[in-house]
Amino acid sequence: MSTERIPLPDLVPWTGGDRVVLAESTPLAGPDALAIRRGDAWAVAFARPTYTHGTNLMLHGDDGSGLLVSPAVVAALEDLVSSPPFADWVADLRTKGVDSVSLPRAAAHVGGLLPEAHGLWEWMWTTRAPEAPAGDGTLDLVEEDRADLQALLDAHNPGTDGQPFARPGQRWVGIRDDEGSLLAVGCCEPERSGTPVLSGITVAPTARGRGLGRVVTAELTRGAVDTHGWCTLGMYSVNDTARRLYHSLGYETGAVWSSGALG
Repeated sequence: MSTERIPLPDLVPWTGGDRVVLAESTPLAGPDALAIRRGDAWAVAFARPTYTHGTNLMLHGDDGSGLLVSPAVVAALEDLVSSPPFADWVADLRTKGVDSVSLPRAAAHVGGLLPEAHGLWEWMWTTRAPEAPAGDGTLDLVEEDRADLQALLDAHNPGTDGQPFARPGQRWVGIRDDEGSLLAVGCCEPERSGTPVLSGITVAPTARGRGLGRVVTAELTRGAVDTHGWCTLGMYSVNDTARRLYHSLGYETGAVWSSGALG
């Protein structure tokens, strides 16, 4: 059992096509990942560039057991973090601006990398396109709608990662009332890995309880699945209502994370 340095383009094949690694790592040039195998379990650590939270150190593993994080995976993560190359590798990432970390919640204690968790979130994915209800009322939004979009997000979802038309490839959809006011919006865009991810799902308080968030999420998911074969999203763990909604639309929970400043 020894630690391996894996070039980023080779990381997904090394994991056997793991969905989390496929979505969250990038095949572009960057620091090699570190990886280790321990029996049936494996663990990887890689730098994860994001649009809104800088570059994050992410650790992940699997063992084919079907559990999100088994004891064997925790042990593999511990072996990886305590291996001789890890300290110098992390020190090099720090010089490149990596200052935060995401760990599986069941392994948040590993290596003292996360002294305090400031973000508890979950990653989901689906390959299933939800059915389209008749007359769902969604409209594709364009750059001329940016001011309306930003006003709704600022007022009712200020912590969102959604940034209207900040990058190429974004698809924003919305629902307007008879007077033209935006009632609900959401976005699908490619992660740096190219994987489609949802963000900015927001419903005006006066329109909540009418299923508009479901309609927007379903429309964006259909588009992503039709185009890319799958769709992903991240959600804060405190939002039980959103979790029920996403599961009802066919999303599976693929990872449960704790994130914060890199210790």
